[in-house]
Amino acid sequence: MKLGAIIEWMDDLSAFRRQVRLADDLGYDLIGVGDTPARAYELYVSLTVAAHESRNAVLAPMVTTPFLRHPAATATAVSTLHELTGGRVMLALGNGGSTRRVVGRSPVGTPKELHDYVTDVRAILGGGSARVDGYDTEPLARVHPMPIYLAADYPRSLRLAGEIADGVVTTVGMSAELVERKVTTVREAAEKAGRDPEKVEIWGFSFVSVRDTPAEANAEIGAALASDVALRLKAPHMRSLIPPHLVPAVEEMERRYDVWDFTVGGKNARLLEELGLVDFAAGLTGVAGDVSGVAAHLRRLESLGVSGVLAALPVLADPDGTLRGLRQAASA
Repeated sequence: MKLGAIIEWMDDLSAFRRQVRLADDLGYDLIGVGDTPARAYELYVSLTVAAHESRNAVLAPMVTTPFLRHPAATATAVSTLHELTGGRVMLALGNGGSTRRVVGRSPVGTPKELHDYVTDVRAILGGGSARVDGYDTEPLARVHPMPIYLAADYPRSLRLAGEIADGVVTTVGMSAELVERKVTTVREAAEKAGRDPEKVEIWGFSFVSVRDTPAEANAEIGAALASDVALRLKAPHMRSLIPPHLVPAVEEMERRYDVWDFTVGGKNARLLEELGLVDFAAGLTGVAGDVSGVAAHLRRLESLGVSGVLAALPVLADPDGTLRGLRQAASA
């Protein structure tokens, strides 16, 4: 099982540098940096810092979005990182979500926007031109082809990833059934598009916590899980995942959720527990438990076709401990 971590330069540059070095020293395969203007410093400056603090891990925007940069700007940025790192770069793209809200756009882009952006960036990275907004770009000299991954959760975006991407990043949790459904969707789409399904690498994104007990682990990621329940279950497809007996509790979570509270053990985390939603939320996007429990779940995910797990560090009270704990679980 490959391991990755999403690390962001938020307030403390020294902490960001330390966490990148630690992940690299622990043998993490992938270090991603979020494109989150409202929460962290600029993506490509942060990735440049990460490039200087690491030696082996692949670096990636995790994830960037079509509307923030022209395809040629993205191609130039990741190609510059390719040159700086000796090729330790891949590109991950997604529709945007909360990042779109920050710049005053609708929260979800269309699959066509994402398809066109992937096609255009790939053409430019290959030394060709692309037609963008009615104009043809000029071929660029300092570009490098590289893998392009798509962040996808809904059936349409999962199918798109299977059709055109080198890999997919999708949320995974403790529910093996939901993970299996996503993997099947990606592989069926790849096969239908005439591709080898095994060539489409699948990474799982999770809020990860490895502690002495499952209760302690769930408590650490409670605020992140609460955010997912309150904000990500409004679309019909996501709504269909809610067991009927939990619908009233989810609706209550949506009503009472505080968008400004991200603290471990804060009011959102306490509300999640009060409403009896911890296990449901962890099933969607949490990988939490003691070392042996997380190790067993990683093996289960790998058997379902998940190549690697990405841990989101910004939400954690002890990110260094999580990096070490996840490494220990993966090695068990």
